[in-house]
Amino acid sequence: MSGSSPLQMSVYSVHESEVQAVLEVMKEEGLDLEWSGGGSSTQGLVLGRRYGIDETPLSGAYDLSTALLQRAPSAVFKLWQDPVGEDDGHFVAHVPGVGTFGADCDSEGTPRTSVPELISQLADAPEGMTVREWLAGPGTEALGTAVLGALASYEEAHPS
Repeated sequence: MSGSSPLQMSVYSVHESEVQAVLEVMKEEGLDLEWSGGGSSTQGLVLGRRYGIDETPLSGAYDLSTALLQRAPSAVFKLWQDPVGEDDGHFVAHVPGVGTFGADCDSEGTPRTSVPELISQLADAPEGMTVREWLAGPGTEALGTAVLGALASYEEAHPS
């Protein structure tokens, strides 16, 4: 996969001691700090606002999420990079204390799980485990339900 595509990111919460680190990472990755949305401000960072860049290398989602996790571990965020051609985009969400979830996604940032991957994970489940048990256990990580569920409360508090 080569080329570039748009990338979007929203930060919903961050400890005040890490706000500057978030802003620095955003600038380093080329995100437009005036891109769009409303939200509440935290020292120049508007919580819930969608920030973005129109064209960034396809490693942008990985680079941005890695930098945020290292330099602002208290940040609650989601980001996604749009698909290019036949290739899916990439989605990452992080909620401290809950975890980080990454998946392929569409151009709206909706995570996708491939059917073959899902079948493989279900086939690897212990014998006798029901789908309900899998969804409550290993499935929470595979489908990101714990992270996405926790993120939803932050999104509701900071509608864009």
